[in-house]
Amino acid sequence: MKKKKLKTEASRFLDTLEESLKVAIDETRLNANIDKEKENEFYINSEISIVEAFQKFDVIKNANESFSKEPTISYSVNGLMDLFQKSAFTTGDIPHMNADTILSQQIVYQNINYYIPNTFLSAKKRRYLLRKDDLVKGIINLDLDFEKDIIVAMNLNIYGIKDFEKIESKIIRIPSTGLKNVIFVLPKSDLPIMKHRNLDIEEQKQHHLGILDDNRKVYASLIDLTDENNIEQREKWNKSGTDFTKNLKVQLTIAFMTEIVWKVQANVIQINIENSMEEQGIVNELSDIEKLVPKQEAND
Repeated sequence: MKKKKLKTEASRFLDTLEESLKVAIDETRLNANIDKEKENEFYINSEISIVEAFQKFDVIKNANESFSKEPTISYSVNGLMDLFQKSAFTTGDIPHMNADTILSQQIVYQNINYYIPNTFLSAKKRRYLLRKDDLVKGIINLDLDFEKDIIVAMNLNIYGIKDFEKIESKIIRIPSTGLKNVIFVLPKSDLPIMKHRNLDIEEQKQHHLGILDDNRKVYASLIDLTDENNIEQREKWNKSGTDFTKNLKVQLTIAFMTEIVWKVQANVIQINIENSMEEQGIVNELSDIEKLVPKQEAND
């Protein structure tokens, strides 16, 4: 009986010790300060990712700053705000792989590389579906002037395209998350204007945003939601049911507001390449293709 009693007391002691250690660890994590070096790495890598993503679209930016009095239509591309484990940004805790790049890469993939290319779909006026053997001939039939016109390709698979070398040097490639094997042809004067807007001062203050890149107006912040000084930001996440005393989080924000402005009457032609594995509609013949600029306009 005595041995059993000693064993029970030892077990209770170990349970109490384990609970005390757990409480101490939780308290340490709760009160841990954000590692400034890790925070700066988040800012540096976020700037690199977002700026490099936008730079890939510089080749399809209109050289003009406005379309004068022509009617236009605009589309916006924005950043993101999300929660992340606080331990990824404190010293001596469990490391999190790519914690400083996950949000920026998500923005590049889901926002920048998705929405900017998709504005071409909204701007198109004509669409052709061509066989691979007809693609080059079809583009030649458009009677392009490469001093004035441009070919933009997205995820173009050139395998099996007959005589592709005849037009390869004229093609501008841009990334796209949602589009593949698609080409857009248009006058350079009809390319979109990209405007990087300043964020509202109140919004900057509200989310503690600092400027990362002044040219493209990219902002970012990292807010410790376990800090009582940040109760205002924490309360906005209350609907998620997160207990910030147990589930320790930081709020990561990469913010920007980029406007993609198209002429309403932009002369954009979309060309898709036939794929026998997909339902794409009726394939066009070469005789269906009209010149990019009709004769009456070309002679004006």
